[in-house]
Amino acid sequence: MSKVSSVIGWICVGLVSVWTLFSAVMNMLPIEGNQPAIDMATRLGILEIIFVLGVAKVLLVIVYVLPRTSTVGFVLMAAYYAGALATNITHDFSPVEYSPLVVTLVVMTIGAYFRNPELLWRLKGKVVA
Repeated sequence: MSKVSSVIGWICVGLVSVWTLFSAVMNMLPIEGNQPAIDMATRLGILEIIFVLGVAKVLLVIVYVLPRTSTVGFVLMAAYYAGALATNITHDFSPVEYSPLVVTLVVMTIGAYFRNPELLWRLKGKVVA
């Protein structure tokens, strides 16, 4: 792998990780008063489990960032964000409201392409040596 590919991969991983950690911390903070976060969580139906989702995001980032588990981390993180996207779409959110999820999935895919080339080999049915 070239140095440029490695840098592109790590930049994408860094962006997704920082975004996810920020979201996780916001999920784990207590929600008080009449905040937009309460309306959003209620609209999605996740108000009761929002803290657990924050903890799950932290664990996903750990698995995603570590080089040894990055392939599994990518698959798990992509599944989490795809599920979040599906939830937003089925709860009648506008494309503007769920576009950050789409951008995150695209950046994750670009990062995986440069950081985990074995994923592409497996999709093509080739054996990784």
